[in-house]
Amino acid sequence: MKDPEILRDAYQVIDDEVQALNDLKQYLKEDFIEVVNKILHCKGRVILTGIGKSGHICKKISATLSSTGTSSFFMHATEAFHGDLGMIRSDDLVIAVSYSGETDELIKTIPIIKGIGAEVIGVSGNAASSLAKLANSHQLIKVEKEACPLDLAPTSSATATLVWGDALAVALMKKRNFQPEDFARSHPGGTLGKRLILTAKDVMISGDELPKNLYSDVAKDVIREISQKGIGVTLIENESGTVLGLITDGDVRRAIESSEDFLALKAIDFMTKKFSLVPSDQLASDCLEAMAEKKIGCLIVMEADEVKGIVNQKDLVKLGL
Repeated sequence: MKDPEILRDAYQVIDDEVQALNDLKQYLKEDFIEVVNKILHCKGRVILTGIGKSGHICKKISATLSSTGTSSFFMHATEAFHGDLGMIRSDDLVIAVSYSGETDELIKTIPIIKGIGAEVIGVSGNAASSLAKLANSHQLIKVEKEACPLDLAPTSSATATLVWGDALAVALMKKRNFQPEDFARSHPGGTLGKRLILTAKDVMISGDELPKNLYSDVAKDVIREISQKGIGVTLIENESGTVLGLITDGDVRRAIESSEDFLALKAIDFMTKKFSLVPSDQLASDCLEAMAEKKIGCLIVMEADEVKGIVNQKDLVKLGL
């Protein structure tokens, strides 16, 4: 089914919003620098507040700030008037967003917020608006027209404000020298967080789950231990607990193929004496790379010259590293 008008309208929306973003550059000057510096010197939290579409944009800006080194949360302007103003402290900085600059519920809260002692930055598309006059400082974000064909629904203005928030977050990140490790601390569940935070000690198999055999154990005992612990390897120790080597599934298969009486063998007869060690504070992602490079399936984790556990390649892959 062909309907060229649908695509034509979609392309027009994109063109209108791209134009709004290009026009945004003219407003990112001294006022924008002032906002960045005020946030940098803020001793409290950065609170975003707004209603309707502006409220949704505020939520996203606040979330981006929080994940990039600026403590922030969203406060609904209507809820603020019914108790949520209690969340604001005198050392906080409030960014109030309303494209018209005349949103009644928002305007009513500004004097109260200032009375608490917090500073208010207004963000609107009208430099002469009530919000601009009431706020301690103002950021103008103006669009020539909304992408909405009626020029009513917040479309281009919402996009411009959202991108302004991203520009704010990136400027703050660079000023604070925010690094991937800092980002990872607020994203521990994501792939980046795992790669930059998890260590060998965090992911190793240890304690009762750690497969072990004595060097004098017969092959059947070795197979049983490997099977029960389920990680495809077992450590081979002497009577004093010193690790002499290890036996993997592959070692078992090779011993079966090369021996005339495999079941008569003892662990010391077919164990691998050379094995790779990593310190307990080694990043798990580095462990995975080392195993891939050496084409091995596990690493023995050491701490203060003592074996503490095993890092298994399959476990790290499951973690999404």
